[in-house]
Amino acid sequence: MKKNEIPTKELVIGQMKTGIVNFKFEKKNGEIREMNGTLLNTVIAPLQHKETSPNPPTNSADLVVCWDADASGWRSFNLSTLTEYNGKA
Repeated sequence: MKKNEIPTKELVIGQMKTGIVNFKFEKKNGEIREMNGTLLNTVIAPLQHKETSPNPPTNSADLVVCWDADASGWRSFNLSTLTEYNGKA
């Protein structure tokens, strides 16, 4: 994915607030990881709901925190490491 094709943080977070988003990114160890991420409370396990935003404005502009719908846990990734982004799944 070229730098000019990387979606904005606002777009990614907005789409994850309304559904599940499928994407691939490169982990720090070089491995490519596919994830179905969301911020939709109806998908997140009730005991795992966050009282504050997982993506506060104080976070890096590149860092996105989301719920991994397949692994049932909170994960984070950097937008600059995206290799594929499919919007809402």
